[in-house]
Amino acid sequence: MIISADRFLADLEALGRIGWVDGEGMDRPAFTPSYDAARKFVEDRMKDAGLSAKIDGVGNLFGRLEGSDPSLPAIYAGSHLDAVPGGGKYDGPLGVMAALEAARTIREKALPLRHPLVVAGFTGEEGGEMGGTFGSRAFAGLLQEPFPAEKLSRVGLTADGILSAKGDPGGIACYFELHIEQGPYLERRSIPIGIPTGIVGISRYAVRLEGEANHAGTTPMKERKDAMREASELLSEWFAWTDTRDDFVCNVGVFSLHPGADAIVPGRADFLLEIRSLRDSIMDEAAAQFRSLLEKRKKVSVSMEPVVWKGAVDLDPLLQDAVEAACREADVPSVRMPSGASHDANPMARITRAGMIFVPSAGGISHSKEEYTSPEDLARGADILARAILEADRRL
Repeated sequence: MIISADRFLADLEALGRIGWVDGEGMDRPAFTPSYDAARKFVEDRMKDAGLSAKIDGVGNLFGRLEGSDPSLPAIYAGSHLDAVPGGGKYDGPLGVMAALEAARTIREKALPLRHPLVVAGFTGEEGGEMGGTFGSRAFAGLLQEPFPAEKLSRVGLTADGILSAKGDPGGIACYFELHIEQGPYLERRSIPIGIPTGIVGISRYAVRLEGEANHAGTTPMKERKDAMREASELLSEWFAWTDTRDDFVCNVGVFSLHPGADAIVPGRADFLLEIRSLRDSIMDEAAAQFRSLLEKRKKVSVSMEPVVWKGAVDLDPLLQDAVEAACREADVPSVRMPSGASHDANPMARITRAGMIFVPSAGGISHSKEEYTSPEDLARGADILARAILEADRRL
């Protein structure tokens, strides 16, 4: 390996202790004291490594290592520092600390680097008050005005801060992101490195079925306008249809009934429908199919409103080739594959070349305190990232 595996793993583990709650997992959402402490930890490590560090108007952290040609745009590499409630230590921070280790290695070993290298620690990728991939969307200039003033105030941000956080695409040569796979594909095939070819789009819809609340003991079954029953029948039809398709996935992870009492026929059912695909047109087709099934429910009034739309992106072929060349150089097997989860690489791909590297997730588990990737796989991923950065530097 060209990196210092021991140093990298020690720093990754130290970062993983910030916000960790025994028995519960990570408690490090963006815009909280634990998040600020994690960012300060990384900022200090950047400065110790000889990088110039700055925090932008939304809380993104950047550490810069100059290249030999100041006229060239910078290679960016990183991920995010926040975590889902009860999550693990690697989702996001792996990519940030690996990019920092790559910068350290290049500087300490005086490896040839023409482009500047910027280590990025984005904020708010995991959602929350400002929505997912917040920091990278702000940097990419993808946030829509007018900005929500009340939400900004709650997290200590301003509209001017968002505007100031927008990066200059002309100053960016490309973006790399190392990440745990968050699925079982690599582990099941005993392949140590995945090279994502694209990132799925995500669409979410707020669905409501409104019937009539009534006494659960005295209302005849055939006369009920039961929102729960209508919703369950709808979802049974929907999932039967989805079983015939393999070009998208979907989920209903939030479901509520009103008024929510044992002895009352539910008068209203609300849930969020999520659809993911590598093709925006497929997401649209699936949503249209769901809407057609929804509108067939005649005992209740219905609505389906879009709340999230993040289009799919293809990742850059040149950077895929660079990662593959890095794997050959290190004699590490790899495979090209799609990403079923979204990442900061999605908004970054809209303003520059973007590429990703995956390492295996034990059991395919992520967004859980049980999330685990072996030290060998973590260090191997960081080493391939460093090699890929150098390969891209030669090719761009």
